[in-house]
Parts: sequence; C-alpha cells; structure tokens
Amino acid sequence: MSMSKEEKDATGDYVRKLNTLALCQRFVTDFFRGFSSGAILYAGVKGVSAFMKNPFRKGLPALGKEIVCTDAVKFSAFLGLYPSIYHLVVDILQIARSTKDGWNHGIAGGIAGLSIIVEDETRRKVASLFAIARALGAGLTTLVKRGKITRIPYCETWSFCACCAFLVYCTALKPELLSKGYYKSILKWSRDYSDENLTLLFRKPAVEFINCQSAGLHKQSCTHHAVKDFCYSYPAFAKLYLPIHATPMVLFRRKQLYQKPLQELLTLARNLAMSSAFLSTMVMLAKYGLCVMRNAYGRPPPIPTLVPVVAGFVCGMGILFERARRRKELALFLIPHTLYAIYLMLKKSKLTANLEIPHGFVILFSLSMGNIMHAYEREPHSLTQLIRGLLNFFVGKHKV
Repeated sequence: MSMSKEEKDATGDYVRKLNTLALCQRFVTDFFRGFSSGAILYAGVKGVSAFMKNPFRKGLPALGKEIVCTDAVKFSAFLGLYPSIYHLVVDILQIARSTKDGWNHGIAGGIAGLSIIVEDETRRKVASLFAIARALGAGLTTLVKRGKITRIPYCETWSFCACCAFLVYCTALKPELLSKGYYKSILKWSRDYSDENLTLLFRKPAVEFINCQSAGLHKQSCTHHAVKDFCYSYPAFAKLYLPIHATPMVLFRRKQLYQKPLQELLTLARNLAMSSAFLSTMVMLAKYGLCVMRNAYGRPPPIPTLVPVVAGFVCGMGILFERARRRKELALFLIPHTLYAIYLMLKKSKLTANLEIPHGFVILFSLSMGNIMHAYEREPHSLTQLIRGLLNFFVGKHKV
C-alpha cells in the first residue's frame, strides 16, 4: 500500500528531525569529550611544571588557582569546540553536497579552525605558526608523492640549517625577535650563556676585542671548553628527551610495548642516545663556531652578522644524528619560531607597520587547519607521526 503525499512529507520531516537530533547529540558529546580532555591536560601540565620548579617541596603544591581559572576555560573550550564543529560541518556538507570527498574535510577543518578565537592571544599566535608549518609540510609531501614537484635531497636538513642560521643570528644580535620563553630556553640549553655576557661579547660596542676568558665564559681554550661542554650537555639533554620519546610510546604504541617490551625499550634507548647526541652537538657547534670566528675576526663588538649566521648553519648539521623521519619533525619545530621572528621583524619595519590584519592569526590558523584536516583524512602519510597521534586523540577520523 503506497503512502500519500502528506504521509511521505510527515515521514521526511520525522527523519530530518532524527538526523538533526543525532547531529546535536554528537556535537554535545564531542564538545564535552574535548573540553574534559583539555581540562585534564591543562591541569597535568600545570602540575608537572609546579613539581619541576621545586621537586623537593614538602607536600603537594597548591594548584587550585592555577587550574581553575579563565585561562584553563579558554584552553579547554578550544579543544572542545574544534572537534565538535569539525564533525558537525562535515556531516552537514555531506548531506548538502550529497558527496563524500576531501573538500568536505578541508572546508570543515577551516571553519572549525575559527574556534581558535576563544584562545589566549599568545597561544593563538603559537598555534597559528605551528599549523602553518605543518600545513606547508603536508602540502609539499603530497605534491612530491603525486609527482608534481621533485624532492630535493636532504631538504629537511637544509631547511633546519637555514632556520638555525637565522635563529642563532637572532640570539646573538636581535633577541627581541624571539619569544621570551624560547630565548630563555636557548640560554638555558647553552649552560653558560646569559643575556648579560651575550650583550658584552656580541652586541654592545666596545673599543677593544673581548676574549671569552675576560667575559667569564671559560678559563681554558675554546676547543677544550667545547669538548667539555659536549660531555656536560649530553646527560642534561638525555633528561630532556626522555619524556619526549617515552610519551608517544606510552600513548600511541602501548600494544607493541606489551607484546615486545624489550624491543620497544631498546628502540627508546637508541632514539634517546641519538637525540641527545644531536642536541649536544648542535649546541656545541653553535658556541664553538661563534668562538672560532669571533677570535679569527679579532675586532671589538658588535660582531658581524655573518659570524652567527655561519655558526648557526653549521650547528644545524647536528641533525644528521637523528633518524631521517625525525629530521622533518625537527625542521617543522623550528619553522614556527623562524616565522615568528620574521613576523616581528616585518612588524617593526616601516613598510609593513600599517598592514595589521584584524584577527590575522585566526585566519591563518583556519586556512592551515583546512589543509591539515584534508591531509589527515585523505593523505595521512603527509603528516608526521606526532601530528597524526595528536589529531587521533583530540579530533579523530570522521565516521558516518
């Protein structure tokens, strides 16, 4: 028995209501899952930071005000809004366009990216530059695989060296172009550099040459100090890299860890040794290169731009200690810092001082996430394992 037109319309309305209800339920579920994950992550980071600052304190640190605050709500809200908006828009586009293709994921990723506006302004900038670098890496990888462009041998290594050259130049002569946190990290990694002695040795005009001994950097020769510096830096960087390598293993490779614990632990030990050698070599070459060229130049500060640029490029060769697939991730780590320094440089120049775009970083993040989500759903090989793991955890592949 066939239905009348009124019955068909009523049935269609009922189905649409069920679809709308299902979409709303999924949106709410995704939001609360993301929000709770963000709140736990925020609390965890604050807790670890508090213990790291003073691991010998008596009792637990007071973290109430640190965890329950507006900043925590902003962070958690973004991690709740992004996946919920993304999956909702993909569902709507699939219904509206009657097709399932990469455009749905790209458009949804871009629209969801606008939710970064709820975030803290500083994290918004960092996230935008981070996303730009990842989107660029994913796009180039996809073009190479499709044969549209030819892969340049050791392109990750050359990119890393170029970023190092610029960042060492900024550290030595233009620290105002670096974020305060990153600049402090560089000084900490160097072990004996401080803003005061860098100013004295590299930046402040003087009437005569100042050697390393007079500045209080070291008493021995630069070569002797470089070798000793490498030996002292290695265990410190091993401590730094241990959680970096162990966390992905615990989060994303638990099954392999349970099945083959010895093999996974040996892999962890090897990766830890190579990463520690990479960073120790990189820091040693940067400092030794500055010493050698500054002494060869033999003139009063400020030092020529070429000195830190060459020292930075050479120190970047330390990346060859790392595995080939890790080199891409390391290059993508430095690109955001490089872009941020270039952004500040352009912002201070007369040519671009009046070219401020309202919510420019929100727009950049949105465009970048459109490319990243398209890659995540359609070309996952173009993303690094770290990014795939983060997206799997916080967003997840879209399921009908």
